[in-house]
Amino acid sequence: MRIKTRWNKRAQEQSLENIAGALNMVSWKIATQSVLELENQGYQTNSNAHRLQIIGEFLAFLLQVADRLAYQQLTEEERQRLITALADSMIHTFVDNQRDVLGQGDEYRQQFIQLLNQRAEDYAELSFHHNEAGFDFLRYFGEQVATIMEDKHFVSQQIMDVTGPQAITTVKQAMAGLFS
Repeated sequence: MRIKTRWNKRAQEQSLENIAGALNMVSWKIATQSVLELENQGYQTNSNAHRLQIIGEFLAFLLQVADRLAYQQLTEEERQRLITALADSMIHTFVDNQRDVLGQGDEYRQQFIQLLNQRAEDYAELSFHHNEAGFDFLRYFGEQVATIMEDKHFVSQQIMDVTGPQAITTVKQAMAGLFS
């Protein structure tokens, strides 16, 4: 997956909020491309609403990955600013897409915030050391996607073995480029 991970050479130093906005776009691209790749490999999605559920789970996962990676390179205050801005940006993008696909609804924002908060609690207990997700971290992600999809066992394995690690690698590259 090709993703732009560097600022223009003439660009000034970017704020954490600008970096979060760019990281949101990278995360959105990873999530949507991953869903397309799963479909291309024969995993069934039933509708655009179903795809959005899966994308939401990917975004929650990628937010936690970004948080763990930021922990290694930022102060606590900087990390909190970055992750808050990233979450806000993800919420805005996801809710806009839900409204475009599903129609107007006041509940979208609150539902997605609840998902992000629940996943933050769940992932907090799972291992992520030396910029690498532990088996339990990837397994949990795989199980959450499998819960949404019909082919539960095989999609979970695909997420754990291929899709999750690829997504983490892409986020690492993006963050390295955006912070340089």
